[in-house]
Amino acid sequence: MALAVPALVGVLIFGDSPSLRHSKIEKLRNVILLGLAKLNRGYKTLDQKCNGHLLYYINWTVPAFYLAVVTLCFQQFFVKTYPILVSISVISLGTKVYIYVSIALVYVSTLLAMFTNPGEPNFKTAPLFQNNQLIFFNNRVCHSCNIVKPARSKHCSICDRCYVLFDHHCVWINNCVGLYNYKWFLMYLFTNINFLVYGGYLCFSALNFKSHQLKLGYWSTIKSDEPMRVTGIFVILCFVFTFITLAFTALHLWYIHLGVTTNEADKWSDIEYLVKSKLLYSIDVPINDEMYAEKVILDGKPAFISLKDDTILIPPEDVQNHGLRQLVSVERDLINIYDHGFWNNLKERILT
Repeated sequence: MALAVPALVGVLIFGDSPSLRHSKIEKLRNVILLGLAKLNRGYKTLDQKCNGHLLYYINWTVPAFYLAVVTLCFQQFFVKTYPILVSISVISLGTKVYIYVSIALVYVSTLLAMFTNPGEPNFKTAPLFQNNQLIFFNNRVCHSCNIVKPARSKHCSICDRCYVLFDHHCVWINNCVGLYNYKWFLMYLFTNINFLVYGGYLCFSALNFKSHQLKLGYWSTIKSDEPMRVTGIFVILCFVFTFITLAFTALHLWYIHLGVTTNEADKWSDIEYLVKSKLLYSIDVPINDEMYAEKVILDGKPAFISLKDDTILIPPEDVQNHGLRQLVSVERDLINIYDHGFWNNLKERILT
């Protein structure tokens, strides 16, 4: 099975070579291409019936799978691990309350992150941010939504909508993360960290007790009976996914510290590339509100194009008539107008 995919790719790439004409490999290639063509036509037909939103509906399988797995884990915890914890007096009233509250918060935060509107542009969101003429520009139109895009917004191809303070489309909640649900997304991350860490601690307590009781190593204890196998799997899963979730959460906290979203971090990396390549210049007198331009070579002569739409702002014959300054450092020569310090940035995300 591990070699099946590379083998099929090899058949598709080399199956029509002259040396393989009229061979079984070419016939197999034609069968695969015919099958793929039928799948593509079927997908397009279903997509048309869903008004172009088939991928969005398919993506609901991911959060449904997540909630099903989490629910199964909670059920197995109470059936297999919880009785062990009760027998060793680990479960006090406070512990019991904390367990149920933690479980409830996982579901609440997930549903809030899923179903809260991320922030469609309207008269309330329009004045919140101004364009910095570097990664966001005046009068830029979203041709899908037919609106002038507000600063810090982006069109999501999956949701087919523009959202303000767009961060990313999260497959785990099948929703974009934006202005109004970023706080619930953070809550979703922290509640998952909480139940992974605390759940891992409780399961390890049960495993550790049984290990001492049976006078066996942890691995032998895990294999001793079904409740311990389930408990041992929980310990391993909690350990692994705690680090993954912590790393992802740390990345988002770092972006908050920088005053950027995930989408904006990508845009700033493009700007950093232009600076390092010595291609980004500031314009003393803005042209059509544009304060920066990218240097290009036209017919062997330097010219400057718009960062907004790549049109020519300053043709070669007009370069000497504009005050242009090469930017050499993102940190020293550019200011992120959306960065107000970590705590203010955090309040912006959670209090909106």
